[in-house]
Amino acid sequence: MEIAKGIHRIDGVRGANSYLVLAGESAAVIDTGMPGNENRIVGYAKGAGLEPERLSYIVLTHPDMDHSGSVAKLRSLTGAKVAIHEADSPRLSGEKKLKEVKGFMGVMLGVMNVFIRMTPVTPDIVLKNSDRILNLTVIHTPGHTAGSICLYKENEAIFVGDALRVNSDGYPHLPSRSMNADTEQAKESARKISTYQYNLLLPGHGPAITRDASKAVADYVQKEFAAG
Repeated sequence: MEIAKGIHRIDGVRGANSYLVLAGESAAVIDTGMPGNENRIVGYAKGAGLEPERLSYIVLTHPDMDHSGSVAKLRSLTGAKVAIHEADSPRLSGEKKLKEVKGFMGVMLGVMNVFIRMTPVTPDIVLKNSDRILNLTVIHTPGHTAGSICLYKENEAIFVGDALRVNSDGYPHLPSRSMNADTEQAKESARKISTYQYNLLLPGHGPAITRDASKAVADYVQKEFAAG
């Protein structure tokens, strides 16, 4: 589904939302969902008029399986370069374990991991804050994971991964404490996101906010935790 000119949410991806960003003759996929989505992503790209060789980058907002599960096979199909923040690179490559999820969700993910395996990937590009990929600027927003990032298209759109989620009513919020590596860091990152200007917010989970998104985030931050 095309959300705005050059920005698509890829239909039917299991797990987290996956996005296609077109910029001139190149393109990037942002997050890949769970394992098994690679053919669906390529098929969607072809339907949007993009041949696989034009897919230059696969950018991961963080390495959790529901965001990076299809990255190895998608890279194999397209030849795209895989990019992730330097703090999360060792977790994508398998040098370090993925973050520990606490509580009931941690138990459920542990069971899931017995049946669903993620292929480790050594990234082609290790990102830092303020780096650019196509027309997007990297904003380091740790908290959900140490290397969580947002991708910002100036004054237009921001892809927030799991730095923020959006509920069914269209309101932004933090993931639950059990899902964050460091919730206090996540709050600081939400404050950081609220300082940018964008009309469109594209989360890893939930619907896009397609109007006055920066105001929605600023209002949320002010109401929930601006003082502390």
